Amino acid sequence: MNKILLYTLLILLFLGLSKSFSPSSQKTQLIQSKLELPSLTSGAPVSLILIDAFDAGFLIKTYYLKFKIIHGFKRSETLVVRTNKKFYRANKDNIGMSLFRRYERDNLESMTPLPPGSIYVGDPAFGAWRYHDSGQRRWYFHRAYRHFSRQFYWDTYRPNYEFYEKLKIHAKNETPFYGLNNEFGTKGSITKSLYENSPYRDDSIKLNILQSFHRTIALPQWERIEPSSEVKE
Repeated sequence: MNKILLYTLLILLFLGLSKSFSPSSQKTQLIQSKLELPSLTSGAPVSLILIDAFDAGFLIKTYYLKFKIIHGFKRSETLVVRTNKKFYRANKDNIGMSLFRRYERDNLESMTPLPPGSIYVGDPAFGAWRYHDSGQRRWYFHRAYRHFSRQFYWDTYRPNYEFYEKLKIHAKNETPFYGLNNEFGTKGSITKSLYENSPYRDDSIKLNILQSFHRTIALPQWERIEPSSEVKE
């Protein structure tokens, strides 16, 4: 009974201190607010897409944000950072959104949550407006940048010119924009339908963090006592 009580107390202690005992949380970069987002990227043009958010720990939680950094002229990369509860909750509806962009022209920066790919829409260096069967003008990337549609969760979606006009207004006023009909963001019709099967959502990082924690609180196996053949009843 004493061993059971001791192990129970040890488990509660480790759970309470899980934040301090997690090697992954100590090695992961910490950001406290959107003002630190520019430090996560270099060069231009570049777009920082939030692709997952999760927490680890029991009594004391550690909050994580996972980003896809999409560059204009080189391979994209994935980055996981730690954050505080306030910034974590502030972005609960922003999965799939671009939280930071740095434009090639004059290295201008924006930290307003906008649909992924917003940095390129309307830029003739990356695409062009074409008339759709509906009569609307829609944005299509040049052949060299066709992969952007997949990277930005667009699938078959193509922004129309009305989207572009609203996008510019929201960017200027620094107010979040989730599309003309809320197509983007955690609850967006486009992002939500693609999110579950997206290659962006790799649970291995989350599992590695949890596995590191479980290894920390692993308990030794109970010693098995074999009955002695010399003992007589």
